[in-house]
Amino acid sequence: MSGIVVGVDGSIEAEQALRWAMREARTRGTTVTALLAWSPKHSPASVVTMSVGSGQHETETTARRILETAIHNATDPRCPVPVVERVEARHAPDALLAAAGTADLLVVGRHGASRLPRLLMGSVSAACVHRSTTPVVVVRADQSRTNGPVVVGVDGSPTSIEALRWAAGEARLRGAVLRVVHAWAPVPVGYPAVYVGVDFEASEKAARSVLDACLDAGIAQRDTLTVEDMLVTDGATHALLTATEDAQLLVVGSRGHGGFAELLLGSVTHQCLHHAPCPVVVIPAVA
Repeated sequence: MSGIVVGVDGSIEAEQALRWAMREARTRGTTVTALLAWSPKHSPASVVTMSVGSGQHETETTARRILETAIHNATDPRCPVPVVERVEARHAPDALLAAAGTADLLVVGRHGASRLPRLLMGSVSAACVHRSTTPVVVVRADQSRTNGPVVVGVDGSPTSIEALRWAAGEARLRGAVLRVVHAWAPVPVGYPAVYVGVDFEASEKAARSVLDACLDAGIAQRDTLTVEDMLVTDGATHALLTATEDAQLLVVGSRGHGGFAELLLGSVTHQCLHHAPCPVVVIPAVA
């Protein structure tokens, strides 16, 4: 399967994710597969609420109705895109990951129709980001900007260079500026602001070399692309969040060097998923 797979569950954020996926499909000239997965133990709250006391057939009918409503609400009749509707009796992360295995992109709302609304990021979106081998886009309900630069964070790691390649292609598709951010901190974490042992000029030169090497490795041709490279003396998370204030998209690797990867999902990527003002694309780690 090629094209874009998007998870639907009746929530506002899932509907916004579907709307984003449809716009992306128009840009790419591809199809959208809208998938609503339900199971007796892990159904979306919207399905559970509307089908209490019903059997499996009635529950599936309710799920299809929710999916059809979401597609109707998200469709722009002026420029429709092909949409494949899928309802599966399966745990949502497993269904989405299986469907996205051969897709170009997997799109999810940051927090869906969960019965645990206190969580910043839902279990389905978290599972998709952690386990997917396909780029995953996480969308919030309040993210509707369709212009501005495409921002990508690089740190010299193979995954961040792959993220840069993906972001460059996306910027070309959208006719957008590509903003490449490399954050560096000459003072070791935990040390005071004035650290006598640091050669600031040498550190800045080394950081510049990392950024230039990433640009050379990640962008084959720049003749049709406007690139804005940013070398920022700051923490990686703050640098990326600041750079995305006017952006339409942020692209990050799932993990990389230093601040981009301390865990399975890097701490910087994790923070961007929670706090970025635009949709975030997470590029899976390079094998």
